[in-house]
Amino acid sequence: MNRRTVTIADMRQFTDWLSFLLFVRNTPRNQEILSQYFLRQFLHEPELFYEFLLFVQKRLANSRKKDERLKLAQEYLSVLSSLCERFGVFEEKEKLDRLCFHITKPKEYREVEQVIAKYQKSAQKTIGTVLSVLKNLAKENDIACEITGRYKNVYSIYRKLQRKKYTSIIKLSDIFAFRIILKSNDPQECFEMVNLLHDHFSPRVDRFKDYITIPKINGYQSIHTTLHGVVSNLDLPVEVQVRTEIMDAFAERGIASHWLYAQEKKSKLLTEAERKLLEHYTSLSEKLQEEQNVTFFSFEGDIKQLPEGASAQDY
Repeated sequence: MNRRTVTIADMRQFTDWLSFLLFVRNTPRNQEILSQYFLRQFLHEPELFYEFLLFVQKRLANSRKKDERLKLAQEYLSVLSSLCERFGVFEEKEKLDRLCFHITKPKEYREVEQVIAKYQKSAQKTIGTVLSVLKNLAKENDIACEITGRYKNVYSIYRKLQRKKYTSIIKLSDIFAFRIILKSNDPQECFEMVNLLHDHFSPRVDRFKDYITIPKINGYQSIHTTLHGVVSNLDLPVEVQVRTEIMDAFAERGIASHWLYAQEKKSKLLTEAERKLLEHYTSLSEKLQEEQNVTFFSFEGDIKQLPEGASAQDY
């Protein structure tokens, strides 16, 4: 899938947006206005959001100014991270969440990294065992797919530990993420794959999530199921996500992947739900473009908005 070509004008705009993030005061209202502002900017051209995230990531990695890195990392977690969810840009979100977690909470980051390292050897063995079991099952049933397994990211694990007030990572039941990506783009085959998994292993009913029949608000589609008995001598619950290649492309690139498929005249590969999602975002983009406000910063670093046609004298 081709990435968008970034122009000099885009780079100037990225620099301006970065200035917004660095200048604005970190308050709930400012964050809300910034989120709406960026949503307005990117809805009509969502692939540009992906490129802006790469720009932010590069700036965070290369900036030698400690205060600037800290401020930008805080604003990313407060504003842009939620937009990653909205647009479904999960791969870049994971990278930036990790980087910004490291910058904003270095002590906690090191603590979680040390905990992960403690169980790394046994965890890698477990991941390898689960992958072997799942791949053999797919092969025996002539299912063309790609199967991957990994740790969930360090920031996600930290938040789970905090939320559940656990002191040990071993108590978390879903620190591994396994994906079965079907070569077929028929959603029905996802359900057939899940039925096969449920026939061979013991599913947890309370952990089953069907995001294909009812996609997330950002359009994300997949089936999540948690299984017991995958590793015969270890009572370890294993979360497996099942989706098609197009669904996986969306999970990595978000709504931008749908736009690109449409632009490349591959829209016939999209499901009806995906086409409706594309129409919804296009309609929302057009609506937001019609709602123009004058947005500016106060000397205190707060964001102010006035109706279109207003001037500084109206403030």
